[in-house]
Amino acid sequence: MSDELNKCGCGHDHDHDEHGCGCEEHESFVIDLEDDNGNVISCPIIDAFEFEEKEYVLAQSPEDDSVYLFRADGEELVVPEEEEFDRVATYYNDELVEK
Repeated sequence: MSDELNKCGCGHDHDHDEHGCGCEEHESFVIDLEDDNGNVISCPIIDAFEFEEKEYVLAQSPEDDSVYLFRADGEELVVPEEEEFDRVATYYNDELVEK
């Protein structure tokens, strides 16, 4: 395998010159989150979508595969309040997740 292995952050174990999964067609965005102990965890953005005229992003922890939901407010990512979170999560799971 080449030095380009997983450089795109796609998580696939392959050489990006030969794999054909399409991951090279998009940029990989990563956000740094801080856990309760002050450790910084770099989480790739795994999805982005619009709901009720707002943009949301999902980030996934590479350590335990937890997924975090954020609302994009300009350049800032904000954790939605519980009611908004529930509406957005229901929409995402019911309408956007492949079944």
